Amino acid sequence: MPPRAFRLLTGLVLAAAACPPAGLAQVRASARPVRLPAIPAVDGPLAITVVYPPADALLESRDSEFVFGATGSGLAQLTIDGTAVDVAPNGAFLAWLPLSGDSIATFHLVATRGGEQASLDWRVRLPPRFGPPPLPLWIDTASLRPRGDVWLPPGEALRVAVRAAPGATVALRLPDGRVFPLAPDTAPVAAYGPFERRPDRLAPERVVRYEAAVPAVALGAGLGAPTAATVAPDSTAGAGVAHVVASLGADTVAVPLPVRVTLVDEAALPVVVLDDTAPAGRSRGYVVGAPAPHATFDWLFAQGTPAAVDARVGDQLRLRLSRSAVAWVSLADVAATAPAGTPPPRTLVRLVRLTPRRPLVEARIELDARVPFRVDEDGRTITARLYGAQSDLDFVQYGGTDSLVQRVTWAQPTEDECTVTFALAAPVFGWRARWEGRDLVLEIRRPPVVNAARPLAGRTIAVDPGHPPLGGTGPTGLTEADANLAVARALKRLLERQGARVVMTRNSDSALDLYDRTAAAERAGAEILVSIHNNAFPDGVNPFVNTGTSTYYFFPRAARLALLTQQALVGELGLANLGAARGDFALVRTSWMPSVLTEGAFLMVPAQEHALRTRAFQRAYARGVALGIQAYLRGWVERAP
Repeated sequence: MPPRAFRLLTGLVLAAAACPPAGLAQVRASARPVRLPAIPAVDGPLAITVVYPPADALLESRDSEFVFGATGSGLAQLTIDGTAVDVAPNGAFLAWLPLSGDSIATFHLVATRGGEQASLDWRVRLPPRFGPPPLPLWIDTASLRPRGDVWLPPGEALRVAVRAAPGATVALRLPDGRVFPLAPDTAPVAAYGPFERRPDRLAPERVVRYEAAVPAVALGAGLGAPTAATVAPDSTAGAGVAHVVASLGADTVAVPLPVRVTLVDEAALPVVVLDDTAPAGRSRGYVVGAPAPHATFDWLFAQGTPAAVDARVGDQLRLRLSRSAVAWVSLADVAATAPAGTPPPRTLVRLVRLTPRRPLVEARIELDARVPFRVDEDGRTITARLYGAQSDLDFVQYGGTDSLVQRVTWAQPTEDECTVTFALAAPVFGWRARWEGRDLVLEIRRPPVVNAARPLAGRTIAVDPGHPPLGGTGPTGLTEADANLAVARALKRLLERQGARVVMTRNSDSALDLYDRTAAAERAGAEILVSIHNNAFPDGVNPFVNTGTSTYYFFPRAARLALLTQQALVGELGLANLGAARGDFALVRTSWMPSVLTEGAFLMVPAQEHALRTRAFQRAYARGVALGIQAYLRGWVERAP
């Protein structure tokens, strides 16, 4: 071959190596799912260990419960309460058993091997089971609601509920003599939870519940301000107390409603400043708000946000955001209470100014004062809703031409709520909000510029091995933290081979706070965050019909990432498809990047616990996640502005 031709051929080969075809530069799906590996035989000393439930634990289930652990030998035969239970070759077992007893249940486990025998009595506690008394008329005092300390505006509805004898006439008698009837509720009660795929335990209760909404009045001793950190004990028991009264024929029974109610002056609502670093000295970066006490998070209030308080139930405060909007927060997230007489937050929206920057577009909303707000995303729009706000928005300054934010509009949907909407040239990729003085600064993240041939190349991906602290343990002692870390390391290697930069939130068995994980991902500039987990059921869920693979997200922008990852995981692992779902998990609530949490397998199932110990299954799990990320990034090839 002539020297010139040889040099030309060599150059072509090197060029091809530097720019491999798309099919060779991407993660490839397996032709078929990985098979759960055969469990190796173990024949050690015969000894029964129960991993779950813990001894003397208070269960949440009443009718059935799973029990798992190991016998020490795969040759053992096991019975629990006389029922034969399968034992895996390594001695692991998983059983689904009925519960009997009143407040205590004891599982009697017997393992035999040849002439050997080992036995164990394992005691757990059961939640109270209500049984109607053998009387024609009764009231279940434990079922009375509400309980404890409540602050409400005058006349607001106080929801009262009780369980009482069927056919009774039930009413609430207030201290001023007014009487309000409680209506019977006999609707069927679902005895299953959200993790059950085949709920078959829907049955009407044997007894009747009675409910009513009555106007709030002061009950019991005064409680002071709703923002008070401590509340004095009730020193006037019996004074100003409401009673629930039940009648049947000539019989009547009355019991006090176990609640103190203090009325809040709506003309002088206390104003608080929110900051979740106050009690613990560490922060998730925002204060979460919910539509009901202890409900799913729906607001992410920036630190330093002021808000008026108009109600309280226990340790949950209700913020009056506007005339038509409220949110509930924890009392622990209140950093300060403004001086008496401070009016509820109000502002005019003066100006919106956009400043293009390389990784983001900064939108500065100029206000007269800080007010509560929320940020919503929908496809290609981001909307900031400011409560207690009116628009005086004469100018929107785009700050030059920027291809990401195409248009800014505002609206006044109610007299005290103003919205500012940013229409984008591409789907929402991420955002975050903070206060700078009185200005609300919203940072809109630019989407990545993805290489069509190598979607993962150059991308920064945060991989979070879930737990410790906490986490599950399998029948033979494999901890979820160890299983998650093994899968995460396999994922890191796979992504890096494709040219990605991988940030591990942990690379050891050291415990790490949830919000330290998301903060580490943000500091590293991660474009995607995936948290690796393996599942276990809550009490009372049948593990033999509900196991499988699932993926969770929180913000709409991550729904597509979750769906693609779930599809790839099912294809690689071959387990039942439990689907993708929106889940209220701290690891997916970061608004700065698309984030998902995967639950690849069930650690409590012996065959899946053993699979998680093997390199082949760990790699298959990692490949499923990598395929999902890769497919998601491909969608940005033509979308980025």
